[in-house]
Amino acid sequence: MMRLFSLVYLVCAIPEAAAFSMKIIDSHLHVWASKSEAESNFPYDQPPPESLQNNATPEALLEQMDKAGVDGALIVQPINHKYDHSYVANAIKKYPHKFKGMLLHDPELSPEMAVKRLEELVLSGYVGVRFNPYLWNE
Repeated sequence: MMRLFSLVYLVCAIPEAAAFSMKIIDSHLHVWASKSEAESNFPYDQPPPESLQNNATPEALLEQMDKAGVDGALIVQPINHKYDHSYVANAIKKYPHKFKGMLLHDPELSPEMAVKRLEELVLSGYVGVRFNPYLWNE
């Protein structure tokens, strides 16, 4: 009973401002280029379904995040752009206080090139690595 009382006291003792200062972060979502962006600057490796092509831009995501009260997001590199991380890196650069990235490891890279690529992407706002076993030959 003493432990429960201590926990209740601790929760009740937290100032109201501190209790509401937590941020809501979406920990797994994807963005990809619109059809026109894919045709000009960010080509698809695998195009998304046509009904979704123009609905997954960073701006569309930010609009949905605002409606849902989400403060930030971890963008997982989409298969649509496979190992070309430039679209997500561009979104992170444009909205650094909203987005961080999860890169997709390329199993074809040598260990040295994989480390170099990781270092480059960390400097671009990536904070984690995704390993997709379906993309590995072995």
